[in-house]
Amino acid sequence: MREWSVRVNNDEQTVRAAVVTAPLPPGVTGAGAQVIGEDGRERSAQLVTAGTPSVVWLEPEMPASTERTYRVRLTDQAPPPAITLTLHEQWVSVQANGQLFTRYYFAGFAKPFCFPLLGPNGEVLTRGYPVEPREGESRDHPHHKGFWVAYGDVNGVDTWSERGKIVHQAFEVLESGAVFGRLRARNAWCSADGKVLCHEERELRFYALPHLRMVDLELTFTATDGEVVFGDTKEGFVALRLPDELTLTRGTGHILNATGHRDRAAWGKRASWCLYYGTVQGKPVAVAFFDHPQNRGYPTPWHVRDYGLFANGPFCRKDFGLPPEEPVRLPQGDRLTLRYRLVFLDRHPTPREVDELWAGFARTLQVTE
Repeated sequence: MREWSVRVNNDEQTVRAAVVTAPLPPGVTGAGAQVIGEDGRERSAQLVTAGTPSVVWLEPEMPASTERTYRVRLTDQAPPPAITLTLHEQWVSVQANGQLFTRYYFAGFAKPFCFPLLGPNGEVLTRGYPVEPREGESRDHPHHKGFWVAYGDVNGVDTWSERGKIVHQAFEVLESGAVFGRLRARNAWCSADGKVLCHEERELRFYALPHLRMVDLELTFTATDGEVVFGDTKEGFVALRLPDELTLTRGTGHILNATGHRDRAAWGKRASWCLYYGTVQGKPVAVAFFDHPQNRGYPTPWHVRDYGLFANGPFCRKDFGLPPEEPVRLPQGDRLTLRYRLVFLDRHPTPREVDELWAGFARTLQVTE
């Protein structure tokens, strides 16, 4: 059987840009997949063979309390990739439908990062400095490079300001696809003298729809070299440095979070999502940053600044005026996994729309045969 029906149920709130995963029946194989909706239209679909074999597609919007039926068909030929990953000497280029989405730099710097990040219509959504400085832009905080992960206190070592290093070790996966592109890398977090603090496995998935682009990030830290302690500091954690023209201080930008705090009042507040929006290159844009309900410290406080730093702070309490807690400790051999999503839009969404986009990340649509 190479064709079968599945039902997709959404029992909770309306979701947008939700990833649907339909497991393959036992013994079914193919090179590609097609998904046809009740309206007869074909959805872009991707056959995933790693782990639990499945077919994956994106549901642009699905109202609450609805069920949809799809025909899933395996094919002998994979469709052309919409997201293409290409390995170069110091970076991996990521293209969406033939246009640059980002580059993942893994060598030549103190830590890996994505730069630049481009919106659905080619809008540049990262500051150029210090990787590719642009005339007239701000030149503060040279450790703010594109979209990155780092922290100011891991066993007392500061990788945020690059006193410590995050060293790329190997790629485990580089995958192009009709729905998403994926890279999985192994990194070592190290002190200035090269002592390994912990190991981190990083998976990035890149998606593109007509009016939005998305990046899903999953981080797994493992205490491979003794106990790991994430101290209490605002200097972290997953971060994006936005272009000056999208900031409050030098551009058209505004900030909004899920609890209704706006602009500078959003700093340090806990929320399931945070949004930065404004105008770039004369076009309306928005960047939404989502926390996942299963993450440690959810909902995260947001280290979001008026000058364009857009970061979360899941391990920080003191600097944000929150009640103190014990530091996050990983005993030898323990693991900590965290998941986040970035969404880049070519418009200014309503708070309700952002709630629904967050739900598309945080909720799992039920798939049955």
